[in-house]
Amino acid sequence: LAVTILFTAASAGPFIIPLERRIGTYDRLLAAPMSLLALLLGKAAVGVLFATAVSIVALAIGVFAFEVAIVQPWLLVAGLLLGSFSFSALGLVFGSIPTRNPGEVQMPSTLLRWGLLFISGVFIPLAEMGAAGRAVAYLSPLTYAYDLMNHAVLGIGLFSPWLDFALLLLSGLLFLLVSARMHQRSRRLGY
Repeated sequence: LAVTILFTAASAGPFIIPLERRIGTYDRLLAAPMSLLALLLGKAAVGVLFATAVSIVALAIGVFAFEVAIVQPWLLVAGLLLGSFSFSALGLVFGSIPTRNPGEVQMPSTLLRWGLLFISGVFIPLAEMGAAGRAVAYLSPLTYAYDLMNHAVLGIGLFSPWLDFALLLLSGLLFLLVSARMHQRSRRLGY
């Protein structure tokens, strides 16, 4: 589920914003009586909704077809929402690259997502990584989303669920602020 929300939530911004720039609707949104932050939160909400919908399908298959038990459902819901927010805000960072072609931002965005996938403990447990690998993994929001999913489904995780919550929220807010700065710079450049 953590990987599903990474790839779905983070793909919305890099596709939607450059496409809206190309067809001219982005300029109309910027001219609307709302702040840039409100606009970006709306774009982040699209990623959250998209990731949640796709995750519900994957979750339903896991629960009904493979009889996976969810030990702590509230952790699962919170993890899906916070992880989706963090990854959607990460996608907005790439969406704020000044271009009108979604293809120009999809490649670097996908490269980063694949990198996060391999360093986040999904394939190699953090306990088996070297010190340098763990240090890099601790910087990835996927590490904390994955840990939260482990708490929800298996009942155990490496970190405290509260630490996972805090770091997912913090990373999402950080990505949102970086995206806002990049959008302001892009507007000054005429994009």
